[in-house]
Amino acid sequence: MMKKIIYLFVLAFIFNSCEEPDNTVNFVLDNFDKGAVIRTISTSGDYNFYNQNTSVFSVEIEEHDAENGDLMQNVEIFLSVDGSSEVLYTTLQPNDFSIGPTGLPRATFQVPLSDVKSKIGFIGGSTVKIRLQLNLTNGKTYSEDEVTGSMTGSYFASPFVYNKIVLCNVTDGSAVPGVYTIKMQDSYGDGWQDSRVKLTVDGEVYFFAMPSPYASGVEINKTLEAYTGDDNSGYSTITIPANASEMKWEWIVGRYPEETSYTISYTKLDGTRAQDSYNEANGPGGVKILSVCQ
Repeated sequence: MMKKIIYLFVLAFIFNSCEEPDNTVNFVLDNFDKGAVIRTISTSGDYNFYNQNTSVFSVEIEEHDAENGDLMQNVEIFLSVDGSSEVLYTTLQPNDFSIGPTGLPRATFQVPLSDVKSKIGFIGGSTVKIRLQLNLTNGKTYSEDEVTGSMTGSYFASPFVYNKIVLCNVTDGSAVPGVYTIKMQDSYGDGWQDSRVKLTVDGEVYFFAMPSPYASGVEINKTLEAYTGDDNSGYSTITIPANASEMKWEWIVGRYPEETSYTISYTKLDGTRAQDSYNEANGPGGVKILSVCQ
């Protein structure tokens, strides 16, 4: 009987979930005389401080208005960084759009990180705000201030704003000098059983882990760097010197990995630019790419 009740509840939930996007669409279509929206079709690309020339953020949008796109005058795209004043990046004209599969105008635009640098500037870790403003031929304009919560997700996904962090992903294996702190947790509270963070700096290998309190972990415990903490949580630190050339961070999966989590934090050698560079819980084994912004 209980399984039957649960089954009916799930069916009702699925039905309601499937209905919600249609209800949102119908509401907007029935009220086009009160507004217009830009629907996000897709986004792709990240910003990486260490690969600025190849970092490109791309967005495909679809314009909705009361006359199926005929009211659109243009779409202005503005840039700002870390709360700075905005600059106009570019303006999409109606002829930059083409009719998509829904019968409404669609366009794709790109914002290369190199353009952000030339127009406004940034540093590693900055947040680039890309804001769209839809201007209509009737004099009305729409942007982030006119968007309600129901329009930022679901079918329309229409926030009018895209916030992109300038990551500092160290993808080429170069060593980034600084002080690294490996903060570790175990949800069961009995340390780690064979799981470890492995760091290789110019061929020298270091292991970090929460020591196991069991006899089976004695030998692995001997290989670990100094640890401060208890069986629930703690940390280890290591300094990568200024003359280091290469570094590689890896995660070695041991027993009961579902209990493990860790965060790798970074500061420069002078103690500035403190930041979390990587965090993971019950992650897969292998090489880990840190974001280290100097």
